[in-house]
Amino acid sequence: MKQIENVTSRQIGDVLKSTIKHAGLTQDEAGIKAGIPRNSLNRKLNGGTFNFDELARISQVTGRKLSDIIKDAEALADE
Repeated sequence: MKQIENVTSRQIGDVLKSTIKHAGLTQDEAGIKAGIPRNSLNRKLNGGTFNFDELARISQVTGRKLSDIIKDAEALADE
């Protein structure tokens, strides 16, 4: 299994912000649908740490594969 290298929480947050926006959702709506309180989601999107279940729920809510979200975060890390 490949390890995710050089990806920061901030980069994951930036990709998730974009993913949520492109899904036509506000951060509040995404948080409600994913079961993550608004304040927690906001903090995590701005550099906090998501657990796997939270990432999976956001992926499901936005209709985007978690692997694609991670790939985009890795691409940001490579820039």
